Amino acid sequence: MFKRKLYCTNCNREVQDGEEIYAKMKAPKNTIMVEIKAYLKKESEIFCTDCLDKVK
Repeated sequence: MFKRKLYCTNCNREVQDGEEIYAKMKAPKNTIMVEIKAYLKKESEIFCTDCLDKVK
């Protein structure tokens, strides 16, 4: 299986495993199980903790 990488929307830095992130997203329409990283990458804006204050 391959590893999905997540990147901060603001600074484009790769998010490390276990790092705290903030995601701006809409609630899923369906109540089916989805792979979390794939859903985040496709359906949200991800922000690292360093960029969160810059975006507010």
